[in-house]
Amino acid sequence: MPELPEVRVVCKALRQKVLHKRIKDLVILKEKLFKEKNVADFKKALLNKEILNIENRGKHIIIFLSDNIVLLSHLRMEGKYRYYDKPSPEDSHLMARFIFEDNSELHYCDSRMFGTFYLRDLDNYNKILPLSKVANEPNSVNIDEVYKKLKHSDVSIKTKLLDQEIVSGIGNIYIDEALFASKISPLTKSSSLSKEQIAKIIKNAGDIMEISFQKGGTTLFSYESLNNQEGEYQNFLKVHNDKLKECSVCHNPTKKIKVNQRGTYYCPHCQKEY
Repeated sequence: MPELPEVRVVCKALRQKVLHKRIKDLVILKEKLFKEKNVADFKKALLNKEILNIENRGKHIIIFLSDNIVLLSHLRMEGKYRYYDKPSPEDSHLMARFIFEDNSELHYCDSRMFGTFYLRDLDNYNKILPLSKVANEPNSVNIDEVYKKLKHSDVSIKTKLLDQEIVSGIGNIYIDEALFASKISPLTKSSSLSKEQIAKIIKNAGDIMEISFQKGGTTLFSYESLNNQEGEYQNFLKVHNDKLKECSVCHNPTKKIKVNQRGTYYCPHCQKEY
């Protein structure tokens, strides 16, 4: 699943291609991805609207349009956007085509069909689900509030920090990397950590994800930002990678285990379980 850096890269690429374009037509091939309203309602709301801005909140893409319309997009596991300057043959796994007045097109493709679209307006888009419970990103969280949510929990710190209602944007790759940088085992109970240790993990996550964003994100399996553009940060990962068999610090073997059903990489020697 694309995490915060990858979603930020996608937003940046989309802004460069479709900002200020006006939607002439919307072709929806898989209705189940468009939630709460029917296809006719989506088309009525979006046709003839101009794209004014594209931002993100955590892993959610927020598309602001004219007349106070807001379209929310979540890529989930395999969602991808592709842009074409002129009408183009349909991509494999095409779910929707946004056709603009200049005949350029934005395609949404999704082999797993887990992605979602929601129709909102400026008054409610961040007050109701799916955004209303999304927490702040690592660089803007209130550590005191996060600590209150964690200090009595016996759930592992990795599992808790993957919860988007506690900190948004951190996914499986970057929590492993942040815990490695913090020298804390992913198996550590949240209640065992001090506020300073939790603050360190979150800061490391934010710093690592900023570097990943600058390098176009991490492509380990199928992530691409736009038009098959892969990221580069996979070349800089310290622990979350099947190719990394030993710790870059102590040179002891790293381990891959399951934490709450998520593949988890860590160094048992360097990362202490508190």
